[in-house]
Amino acid sequence: MKQKYDSRSRFIKMRKHLSAAVLCLLLTLVTVIPLQAQTVGENAPLQFTKSVKKLTAGKTYRFRVNRTDGVSWSVGNEKIASVSKNGTVKAKRYGKTHIYASCGGEKISVLLQVKGKKIVGIDPGHQLRGDSSTEPNGPGSSTYKAKVAGGTRGTATGKPEYQLTLEVAKKLKTELWNMGYQVVMTRTKNDVNISNKARALLINESGADICVRIHADGAVSSARGATVLCPSSSNRYISKLYKKSKKLSEALIRAYCKETGLRNRGISYRDDLTGTNWSTVPTTLIELGFMTNSAEDRYMASASGQKEMVKGMAAGINEYFGY
Repeated sequence: MKQKYDSRSRFIKMRKHLSAAVLCLLLTLVTVIPLQAQTVGENAPLQFTKSVKKLTAGKTYRFRVNRTDGVSWSVGNEKIASVSKNGTVKAKRYGKTHIYASCGGEKISVLLQVKGKKIVGIDPGHQLRGDSSTEPNGPGSSTYKAKVAGGTRGTATGKPEYQLTLEVAKKLKTELWNMGYQVVMTRTKNDVNISNKARALLINESGADICVRIHADGAVSSARGATVLCPSSSNRYISKLYKKSKKLSEALIRAYCKETGLRNRGISYRDDLTGTNWSTVPTTLIELGFMTNSAEDRYMASASGQKEMVKGMAAGINEYFGY
C-alpha cells in the first residue's frame, strides 16, 4: 500500500511541476512575443500603410504609416492640398503635390495628383489678326465660313475684343481653379492663328465636360446687355447636345447678369456658328456686353467690372454642375 501511495504522490508532484513549467512557458511567450513584435515594428523603415496617388478636388482621405507615435505630416504645395495632424488630406485644387510623413529622423512622401471636380473648356474669342481663309461650318458641311473673324472694339476705351476676351478668360480660369475645377483654354496669348473649328476640336480632345466661348457684342451705341448663343434643338450637327447646352446657357446668363447688373437679353439660338457646330460637349457662347456702348465698354475694361463678370460666370458654371 505504501508503495502505491508513494507512486501516486510522485505522479502528483510531477504533474504539478509540469503544469508550473507549462504556465511559466506561456507567460514567457505572452511577454516576449509582443516585445519582439514591437521591436520589429520600431526598427522597420517608415512606410505608408494606407495612401492614394489620385484624389478629386473637395474630397478627403486619411493617409497612414506603420508608426503610431511621433508622426508629423506636411504637404508640398498648400494651394493644391492640405493635411491635418492625423494625416487626413483634403484635395483643394487641380495639380500635383507631395504628401510627407516624418518620424524619428525619417521622411517619406507620396506624389498626389489632385483632379479637378470637372473640366471646363474656355475659348477666348478672336485673336490678334483675323483669318479670312475658310473651313466647313460643321462636320460634312458644304457651307464654308471664315476661320476667325476680326471682332469688334471698344468705342470709349479702344480696347479690341480679342484683348478683352483673353483678359476675362484668364481671370475666369483662376477663379474656377480656386473652386476646384480643371480648366483648358484654347489660347493664352493674342498672337495666334487658331480657327474656330480647331478650337472646338481642342476642347473636345481635352476631355472637357463643357465649353464656354467668350465674346463681346457690337451694334448701335444704344444697344446694351448680355446674351448667350446656344445651338437649337434642330441643329443638324449637335442637336443631341441641345438640352444640356440650353441648361448651361440659362445658368450662365442668369448668374452673370445677377452679379454684374447688366441687362439679360436671354438666349439666342444659333446654328451657324462653326465653333459650336464642331463641339462634342455641351457648349454656349456668351456676349459679355456691348463694346459699342460707352458705359458697358468702360465697365468691361475695368478691373472691378471684370471681377464681377468672372464671379458671375463662375457662379453660373457652378450652378450648371449642381455644386
